[in-house]
Amino acid sequence: MLTTRCLVLSLLWITALPVAWAHAQDTGLAAKYPNDAGIGRDPAVLFHDDFEDGKIGAKWDEINRRKSRTATDNTDPIAAETDKAIVRGQRTAKVQIRKGGHEDVTFVKWLKPGHDELYMRHYVRYGQDYGYHSHGGSGFMADAGKGGFKGAGKAPDGDKFFWATLEPIGSPGRWPWDPPGALIFYAYWWKMKPDGRGNHWGNWFQPKPDQVPKRETWVCIEWRVKANTAGKDDGELDCWIDGKKCGEFRNINWRSTNDLKVNKVQLSLWLESDKYEKSGGGTTRTVWYDDVVVATKYIGPKVP
Repeated sequence: MLTTRCLVLSLLWITALPVAWAHAQDTGLAAKYPNDAGIGRDPAVLFHDDFEDGKIGAKWDEINRRKSRTATDNTDPIAAETDKAIVRGQRTAKVQIRKGGHEDVTFVKWLKPGHDELYMRHYVRYGQDYGYHSHGGSGFMADAGKGGFKGAGKAPDGDKFFWATLEPIGSPGRWPWDPPGALIFYAYWWKMKPDGRGNHWGNWFQPKPDQVPKRETWVCIEWRVKANTAGKDDGELDCWIDGKKCGEFRNINWRSTNDLKVNKVQLSLWLESDKYEKSGGGTTRTVWYDDVVVATKYIGPKVP
């Protein structure tokens, strides 16, 4: 099973890619379902979790919690948040990793046999303690199994794997954005570009202008992926922040065969224990998630 740790072991190599974006408000599935009531029954919706009922994470196929190598804190990093000053509705999913405790948490949903085009919308709120991190966000995978991901720094085979996560990135003195950092797609695929030494670190697709979420504020994030036709550079990638398109990427050759489908989505957070003080924000990282929808059509922000 792929884990957050094995996907992200080194520094990123940045690739400049063309971007076009628009301010226009799109109308999506959520417009038909005030407060998302009944949205999970829409034929285009594949998965919906508002975290209002049952154990947090019960609707997901996997919840991966990995402790740091020197862990002394056994506190579960996942909890149900009920503070009325924070929650959307009655409950929200809270994830908090701590120095000396867990260093990565990932919610995983499999969508087998997979899709050629997929959308995922969720709301996220970063705590005031949320400094920069190693990696984490919402993303997708096309995973045929059989060791399709070869490891960080290596391009995968075109018939086995591609992957991207929309996540904030930043670092004191290295990248200029305030915590939690600017949103980028961090991606691996068979046609990704190498660095000057021939290594293939995750390439960036960066929305412009810079999208830096404000801490302690709910932000609506949505992405879309469209797989290419085998033999053609017609794959696509898009993102919307609070319902406004801010990233549009085209001419991507994600795969070498049409049999490789997008079959997995996830929410993840990862930070090695020795990077807490170095990356700002104190000895914890707290993030809240809510109103997750995965669909075959554009979803859009939740409407009252």
